[in-house]
Amino acid sequence: MSEEDRSRLYAWFREQLDERRAEYMMSCLAPAPLSDLVTKEFLTGELSRFATKEDFAAVDAKVNGLDAKVDALVAQRADDRVTSRVRHYWLAGIGLTAVVSIWLDAAGVIG
Repeated sequence: MSEEDRSRLYAWFREQLDERRAEYMMSCLAPAPLSDLVTKEFLTGELSRFATKEDFAAVDAKVNGLDAKVDALVAQRADDRVTSRVRHYWLAGIGLTAVVSIWLDAAGVIG
């Protein structure tokens, strides 16, 4: 039914009935031609082209796996920092020992 036909029908309902009943009668009619309305089959077919719950579950599992890898890398990075700090102090100690021994040797304290 065209919009013009709907308008004429509404006007006729208002003449024959009151406005409240005319509104009710128009609400019972399809707002567009029946051929333009979407069927469940069409909607199901269109929606099936998009992601499903299983797709989201697979993505979520991958993200959780990446989170675990990131956590492992963060822990490894913390361990690497501790190891690096220990090496630094150890090497600094060796260097300081060498400098002190050279200085003491030059001063005639040892040697």
